[in-house]
Amino acid sequence: MKKIILLALVVVASASFSTVSAKDKKEKKGVVAAVPQKTVPATAADSLSYAAGMAMTEGLSTYLQRQYGLTESQMPDVVRGFKEAISHRNDSTFKAYAAGMQIAEMLQDRMLPGLKGDLDNISDNFVFDGFTASLEKDYTVYTDSAARKTFEEGRKAAIEKRNQGYKAEGERFLAENKTKPGVKTTASGLQYKVLKAGNGPVPTINDKVEVVYEGKTLDGNVFDATAKHGTKSDKFGVGGLIKGWTEALTMMPVGSKWELYIPQELAYGERGAGQNIKPFATLIFTLELLGIEEPAKKDEPATKKGAATTGKKTVTPRKRK
Repeated sequence: MKKIILLALVVVASASFSTVSAKDKKEKKGVVAAVPQKTVPATAADSLSYAAGMAMTEGLSTYLQRQYGLTESQMPDVVRGFKEAISHRNDSTFKAYAAGMQIAEMLQDRMLPGLKGDLDNISDNFVFDGFTASLEKDYTVYTDSAARKTFEEGRKAAIEKRNQGYKAEGERFLAENKTKPGVKTTASGLQYKVLKAGNGPVPTINDKVEVVYEGKTLDGNVFDATAKHGTKSDKFGVGGLIKGWTEALTMMPVGSKWELYIPQELAYGERGAGQNIKPFATLIFTLELLGIEEPAKKDEPATKKGAATTGKKTVTPRKRK
């Protein structure tokens, strides 16, 4: 990406050095129009420089399309902006102006979406006005410290309200789910349904097990699964998992396949996990216990398989530190 951005900075450098020759003026409908004379490299160094400029535009059109949503028909505007930037490249005033434009883009495309992720009913225009007021040191409405305090308190209250909504959603689901046929509830609040009964041994908290699983949120979003790891199964130490998994595995005979409904306090609690598991989220897992791994002999190092060796970032049912 850095290479492509560098290419963007030199896409039409040669165009800014075009000259106008009086000999090449043409008349059309009574108007004398200047015809720019193309830059012609005079030396080997000039030719190499010119060729370098052209070569460095490779991939620029794709970058402009993906990064800015621009089309080929908008290239004249890109060229116009580039020429202006090149002509003012040593002008500190212009650099300050350009910095303002970059900050505006960052606010619009990066900071504002994150803000809206935490707060509801955010007004874009008032955010822009407040941002501008701070830059101009206009304290008519707030001082910087008062604005910071108001924002932090409002953000904290909004996040708390949202998180309590997630918690209430999970509680409603579990209250209704426990009344469904085949669903069992343990003393801890864990709910499970036996999809296939196994008749093998039951793991202990000190065992390492081989499983196939899929985890999803209440809205059906699959946030992790064995199928996403590029392996046929995953292996975990029973005692190193979230409480809901540990409890279920120490009740499941090998060969079993259960559907687990895990309350937030037996999952990731108020912190959540990653971008897909919200705070206080109740989770649903399909869990199949394939076997219990034999302890490795002292002279044979244990090998790690499953999600831990894929090199991919996953949300496994391990405990959070």
